[in-house]
Order: sequence, then C-alpha cells, then structure tokens
Amino acid sequence: MEEMKQLTLIPDGTPEQAQAMSLHCEIMATAQAAADSLLALGRKLKQMRDTGGYRHLGFASFGEYTEQAVGIRQRQAYNYITVVEKVPARLVEENAAAGVTKLALLGKLGPADQREVAGELANITVEELKQIIDERNGMAEQMSLLQAEPAAEAESREVDMDALRAEALAQAKAELEAAHKDDLARLREENAHALKQAERAAKEKAESAAARKLDKDRAAAQKEFEQKVEEVRKEQEARDRAALDAARREAEEARAAAEETAKRLQLNASEEGIRFALLFEQLQNTGAQMLDITDSLQDAGRAEEAARLRHALAGALQAMESEVQ
Repeated sequence: MEEMKQLTLIPDGTPEQAQAMSLHCEIMATAQAAADSLLALGRKLKQMRDTGGYRHLGFASFGEYTEQAVGIRQRQAYNYITVVEKVPARLVEENAAAGVTKLALLGKLGPADQREVAGELANITVEELKQIIDERNGMAEQMSLLQAEPAAEAESREVDMDALRAEALAQAKAELEAAHKDDLARLREENAHALKQAERAAKEKAESAAARKLDKDRAAAQKEFEQKVEEVRKEQEARDRAALDAARREAEEARAAAEETAKRLQLNASEEGIRFALLFEQLQNTGAQMLDITDSLQDAGRAEEAARLRHALAGALQAMESEVQ
C-alpha cells in the first residue's frame, strides 16, 4: 500500500485551498469513524455470540437474533466477527473503505500475505480476491511440504515484529474477555437470586397481589441487571482501549529498543540487524534475571544451591562462546 501523503495548510493560501483542506479533514475524520464503527460492531457481535446474550432476549439462535433484531444476515454478522478475530486492527483502519466482506476474506490469509494483499483491496473485486486467496494458500501449502528446515530452528533465527505485536494484542484481548465473562456470570447469578427471592415473597401473598408484586420485582431486577451490564460494558470498552494502546506502545518500544541496541552494537539498520539486537537484549535480560535468582538464594543462606546454578549458567555461556568462535 502506497504511503499516504500528509497534507498541510498552505500559509496565506487562497480561500479555495482553505476550503479544500477543511473538506479533506472532514473526509479523514469520517474514514476513521467508519473504521472504528466496523471494529466496534464486530467486537459487540462477537460478545453477544460468545456470551449467549441473545437467548435472554428471546431468540433461539444467534442467526435469528442478527436477522430479526439487528437487520443483517447471519453470514454478514460472522464477517464482522471474522474481521475482529483474524485481521489486525491497523489493517482494518487502513482499509475500512474496502468493506467488511473483503476484510473478512483477508482473514483467511497469513499475516505476511494479509499485509501484501491489503494494499490491493480497493482495486479488485470479491471474486478476484477469492482467487488470490486460493492461489496464496495453495502456494503456502506447497511451501510447507517442501520446507526442509525444522520449524523450531527457523523460528529461533527469525523475530517477526508484526507477529510479536499480534501476540501481545491477542493475549491482552483474551485476558480482558475472560475478566468480562466472569463479571457477566456474576451479574447473572445475582439477577437469578433476586428473581427467586421475589418469587418466594410473591407466593406468601394473595394470588392477585402476588402476581402484581412479582411482575414489579422482575421488572426492577431486570432494569438493575441491564444497568449493571451497561456499566460493565462501558468499563470493558475503556479497559479494551487502554490495554490495546498499551500493547501497541509496548511493541513499538520493543522495536525502538532493538533499533537502539543495533546502533550501540554497530549493526546494520536492516531487519536482520534489528532482530539480532532484539534477541541480544532478551539474552542480556534473561542472564540478569538468572543472576538475581542466584543472589536471592545466596542471601537466603542457600549458598550451595546458588553455586550450582551459577556453575550451570557459566557452563551454558562457555558452550555458547565455543559455538560462536
């Protein structure tokens, strides 16, 4: 995808230039809002599907809920969910104008192919995109059969920064979803308990009065439950944004640290040099942590155990040194 040109307002420009710049700013804001809306809808549809919330609204299936209550077909709803689950948010934001169908198809490709094909989404049809996906996946399958190098060894020599970012985002997302499910389960239990108490109280009164009281208590309990769910939803959205922002910053900081280490080691500013620098930083940090463990054992009076660990670490480093030489 070609790099976007950054437009700036020309000092002392003509009124037409100023008007065009204002329109451009509105277009960019609308494009960002469309991307945000696509991601937000996908996350909320996924939450409704995963939690089974549609059943509490009287629908037997998720597809019935999307078609009758939301107004979109089940396949389209699953397209939104696929985009959220399998396409990085950055690619979605950059290509929101291509539409959810193309973005969902993009999720069938691996990360590297996604980045390469994303730049062509606006210029190809859905059928052409399907053909590209079939060709790419076919080539990937052939390559996997011809690959002679063990996967573990290949992974030890490559550090895919995009994969690191995706892993960090996925981990943060999984942790947040787990916490959110626990909150919803607790609220459902509280709601069920409140309803049972209301029913027991209603049975002690006359039939007509009991029915009125039960309906009132159920409505109040349902309203309170809906309010709590809304509060949890808003808090979860805030935590989601904060966690995703933190994950992005952490990935960017790791990249910047690797580049700085590459400069300090006088390595070339290539992708291989940056990968080497990142692994070098990890090796130093791991060694420091291992020494901290031995120091803790020494301070705790476990000198013999600390000495064994130091001896093992020294042996590993000497073995590594002999391989390097």
